[in-house]
Amino acid sequence: MARSKLNTIASDLNSDSGNVLWSFVKGEQLEFPVVLNFIDDAAAYEYEAVLIEADNIEGQTMKPTFVKTGGIQDVLTVRLPNIMGDWNPAQPYSREDIVLYDGIYYVMGNALVRISSDTPDTDAMWTATAINIINVQFTAGLGGDWEVPPTVGAAVYGFFEIRVSELASGYFQKTWKPVRGMVELVFSPTDVVA
Repeated sequence: MARSKLNTIASDLNSDSGNVLWSFVKGEQLEFPVVLNFIDDAAAYEYEAVLIEADNIEGQTMKPTFVKTGGIQDVLTVRLPNIMGDWNPAQPYSREDIVLYDGIYYVMGNALVRISSDTPDTDAMWTATAINIINVQFTAGLGGDWEVPPTVGAAVYGFFEIRVSELASGYFQKTWKPVRGMVELVFSPTDVVA
């Protein structure tokens, strides 16, 4: 039992590995997987991923520490795993489809549509995966409407966070915020050349 003085902190019960920094060249369109180690099945939760414009200034040499008053707020798309159930050799599978075979989840590689009798554990098109992974999508237009654009010598930033919530029920609905940090946008010549 804890008997030390209340103001003598010995352990942090809610610790994390720190904030993230995602860097993009302006105009890139990418999707990133996020593994949620505290849940088993991503389909059993609701998600929100947001990005808000930081108080960037032209030619800045340091990351901003404030949110831009009246700045742009973006809701990003979160794509959940496409779980197809148990593997079936007669079933056509597409890229990113996930199947369960012999107690292990597998994700289909870059095939457009594929039917094969090779089991996922022996077929190179399948890779072992988990179903507690979500994918956050960053679109090509991200940051295009921010007041200060990136320049050759200065990046611009926004603040990012993911919220994970239990589905609404009659019980106390838990909410987590497992990923937070900044998004950096750097200058892109192809973004300015017509």
